[in-house]
Amino acid sequence: MLTIYRSQLRLTLAGVALAAGAAAMAAPISASADSLPAFGCANASGGTSATAATISGVRIAHHDGYDRLVIGFATSNGVPSYTVQRQASSTFIRDASGASASLEGSAGIKIVVHNADIMPGAPADQKPRLPEVREMANIGNFERVASYGVGLRDQACIRVFELSGPSRLVIDVQTPPDASAASTLSSEPAAVAGQSAATASTSVPQDLAATGQPASTGQHASAPLALIAIGLLVLMSGLAITGIRRFARR
Repeated sequence: MLTIYRSQLRLTLAGVALAAGAAAMAAPISASADSLPAFGCANASGGTSATAATISGVRIAHHDGYDRLVIGFATSNGVPSYTVQRQASSTFIRDASGASASLEGSAGIKIVVHNADIMPGAPADQKPRLPEVREMANIGNFERVASYGVGLRDQACIRVFELSGPSRLVIDVQTPPDASAASTLSSEPAAVAGQSAATASTSVPQDLAATGQPASTGQHASAPLALIAIGLLVLMSGLAITGIRRFARR
């Protein structure tokens, strides 16, 4: 009798553990927009001055309410020092040469990343023509200072934040909630750490537009729900069998 009871107890505990583990895995999959910083109509800066990095690429995508730029780094040691400066025109001065670069749009953003260079083969100019982001071009890669100019349809508020695993700098440009993208573009071939320009995918992951985080290739979004259901089924089966055995002994 004691052996039967222990067997049923193990079955019940296994069901509880399976359900709890599945719930824990499900938690990080859904990223809430509430956790993102608010948009602001001001310049931004951040990063760590002691961090050195190589820019592996840039991804651009439209999401409801904003266009997103994700600058990826080839290492995971953090984001180097950077500035993001808004301006009233889409004309920029190229570093070192001093030449003028006029991009599509009527306003712009200049992104400068210090103590960084750009991986060879990364695209120098992209024209996604999204609701706000019309064009993005590399305007400098000199003495470990990398610069990008972003041509905007008009002046817009921005939000800037950093992500890890791998290290990324994210710049969101605010758009009207109902703005629809004429196109989306994954510009970089290598926005994921360790990925080469020759092997990276050119498609835009759906979750990139929402979080800047590449999708996990090892688990489908519905997998945790299935595991939770299995865990609950095992738990209920264990309880039912225990109840039947107790009833039969009466």
